Amino acid sequence: MTDETKSGPEKPEEYKEIFAANIPDLPLEDFEPDIEAIVDEIEDKAHGALTYAFIGAGQGGGRMAKAFYELGYTKTLAINTAKNDLNLLKIPEEHKFYIDHYGDQGAGKDQVKAAIAFEAREQEVFNKLKSIVGENVDRIVICAGIAGGSGGGSVVPLIKLCKKYFTYVGKEGDASERIGVIASLPTTGESASPVVAKNAYNRMKQLCAMAKEKKFSPLIIVDNQKIKKLYPKLTVKAFWPTINNTVAGLFHIFNVLATQNSDYTSFDPQDYDSVMKSSGCMIMGVTAVKDFESETGVSTALKANLETTLLAEGFDLKTATAAAGVVVGGTKIFEETAGLMDNLEHAFSTLAAITGNAMVHRGIYEDPRKDKLVVYTLIGGLDAPQKRLEDLTKFMKLDPYGDE
Repeated sequence: MTDETKSGPEKPEEYKEIFAANIPDLPLEDFEPDIEAIVDEIEDKAHGALTYAFIGAGQGGGRMAKAFYELGYTKTLAINTAKNDLNLLKIPEEHKFYIDHYGDQGAGKDQVKAAIAFEAREQEVFNKLKSIVGENVDRIVICAGIAGGSGGGSVVPLIKLCKKYFTYVGKEGDASERIGVIASLPTTGESASPVVAKNAYNRMKQLCAMAKEKKFSPLIIVDNQKIKKLYPKLTVKAFWPTINNTVAGLFHIFNVLATQNSDYTSFDPQDYDSVMKSSGCMIMGVTAVKDFESETGVSTALKANLETTLLAEGFDLKTATAAAGVVVGGTKIFEETAGLMDNLEHAFSTLAAITGNAMVHRGIYEDPRKDKLVVYTLIGGLDAPQKRLEDLTKFMKLDPYGDE
């Protein structure tokens, strides 16, 4: 290269002159950025395939969230506009958030008032999530009794807030697939109040539509009236704990089973995640199989399981898009029962037929501690339970000032 074709200076001093002349100083160069990091101060102790956080909204939602907390889901937060309900909830105080917008009595049964109160404290709830949930979370499930004020009024704003949270912590994928709702319907006695029936109907109709539109997944409906009918001998003191502990326990079982290896057929984390992402409503069930030696014994028990599920009536199971059937049996049963594998295959085929040939994920696990055979079912992607919603409208019509 000749001197004529060279470009640029050769001496360091000349470089310095050019940079001094062309690179401006920026006002922020001398300031340290104040970046607030999210620290996972609370460790999840459930040890499932997915790390969950639970938000309990209102009295009923708080009770449900407490049941999950006791199973090791320590990333749990309870919020309420009624201070007394929070005081009675036996979880650590730092896991509670009181929305003191209307004083100690809360929003009552007024869901509009509850929504207004929540929105006024939304940023504080978000900040509370940061301290309780942290970054290490796969899904957030909102628990709410949708007939009340705090639960029914805040459940939809909470869905939006959780989407914002997942965006904030930088989780990949669609945030809508990371948010679920467990919504409980009132008993007939509670629904006798037209206000309660109207609250439950309007909110459930909205949630079912949102779930179908994939704005969150899944929607698990707990029908307290059906549980009351199935288990009439439950005492008053045992009623709510039995419901909440059973629903939380069923939910937990699938999350834990998805972490287990099997010598037979594994229900792995990908299988579990795909069912949880199926849009629409979801039901769960469990049954012990007594007649597992007969060809149809397991499949008959499985069908009965779906008919007596703890969740709402009125589902068309053929609308399902995904399902899981997991069998757990004792070592002696697996070793000594001739033809059991064929019986299990027949049961899985029955589940596929009942669910309109939805994608059925299977799991077969041997538990040496058990002396029985248990079948667990998880069915997602269901349409709304129309009949149960229609039942609520009968009570709404008793209200001379209602919209129906």
